[in-house]
Amino acid sequence: MEWLRQMKLKKALFTIAFLNITVALILSLLAIWGCAELRSYFAVDGIGIIMDAQPDQIVVRQMQGGGAGEKTAADILSVVQILLPIVIYICALFLSASLFYRLKLREPIEALSKGADRIIDNDLDFEMTAGSEDELGQLCTAFETMRKTLLANNRELWRQAEERRRLNAAFAHDLRNPVTVLKGSVKLAKHTVMDAAADSEQQREEREQREQKGQGKQKEQREQKTQREQLAGHLQRIEDYTNRIEQYVETMSSIQKLEQIEIKKEPAAWHSLMQELEQMIRLVGADCQKEIYFQTSESTDNAAGDILVDKAILFQIAENLVSNALRFAVHKITVCCIASDGNLSFTVTDDGCGFPDKLLQNGIQPFQKGREDAGHFGMGLYLCELLSKKHGGSLTIQNNSMIQHSPTAQSSPTGATVCAVIKIQ
Repeated sequence: MEWLRQMKLKKALFTIAFLNITVALILSLLAIWGCAELRSYFAVDGIGIIMDAQPDQIVVRQMQGGGAGEKTAADILSVVQILLPIVIYICALFLSASLFYRLKLREPIEALSKGADRIIDNDLDFEMTAGSEDELGQLCTAFETMRKTLLANNRELWRQAEERRRLNAAFAHDLRNPVTVLKGSVKLAKHTVMDAAADSEQQREEREQREQKGQGKQKEQREQKTQREQLAGHLQRIEDYTNRIEQYVETMSSIQKLEQIEIKKEPAAWHSLMQELEQMIRLVGADCQKEIYFQTSESTDNAAGDILVDKAILFQIAENLVSNALRFAVHKITVCCIASDGNLSFTVTDDGCGFPDKLLQNGIQPFQKGREDAGHFGMGLYLCELLSKKHGGSLTIQNNSMIQHSPTAQSSPTGATVCAVIKIQ
């Protein structure tokens, strides 16, 4: 029946109908002939003729017809001879419809119905196969094309949703560090203003005494100048970080995924950049009660003091790495910034528990946390790696040297080291 399955619907219907009508015609003729033969055994009008064929002769005998029973049987055969062909054709009609449905309609209709139900249930992980090349097979092929298109569109929507999730997490994550610096700057500015206000009364009395003695006026002026400079420095830092947050918000609002972040390198003086970087690191760790050691080194090829760097990206990497190290450190962290051979390496080492084996084996992934912490998104290292690569560099992580107290004792990490390298040329 495979040849019928591959036919078009119209051709298959006519073929099945023709075959069944032909078979019905043959069966009807046989039924009519059979009924006629049976009637020949019964007498008509009370007379029956029997032909007896013998080897040497044919004997024809005439006999009187049977009784009422034979006549009734003959009448019944006459009715059957008329009705039986009609019944045969009706059966052929139903058989044609049944065969056409079973061979051409049932399987594709069931497949389309099941496929529609799975799509309604948001299940697109299946495949619609066309069992034939007829109209319903073409419909199944079109249905499969629609399913693949829906699956591709859903995957694209899932990808966009994941990108938006990463973008939102990065946005929320990286706003914390500038806000922390702003809080620290505001706190220092408040302390400076409060100290100045608290000392005003005492300074007034001391000034009166100095005026009487004619000395100490220059010292007072120097102290006031120092306080003004400190306050101006705090306010300048607040302004800088406010502008940085504003630029960051505009950048994150204009891109669709993190990979679209653009690098804008500008010349920066090495020594002033390191001073600002150290000051930022101190402010990030001001409330952690942990020691922070900051070291810098510059090779002879940067002796002029100017490097090309995206300052916002560098500070973003530094803030993330330092804040992560402070979270896991026990007592101290060490930050080392080195410029050499056209690269700037920013290394952070802590004395904490080290990276989990899973992270070291699988690599840095978004939303991967070193420990469960509802206040963190697990995006810090991922962002640093992404930004380092965008800046032409790389990011490496490792656990520090292992300590083994005895040959049979199990070694344990003494902290972790993260090194971000970016191009400065």
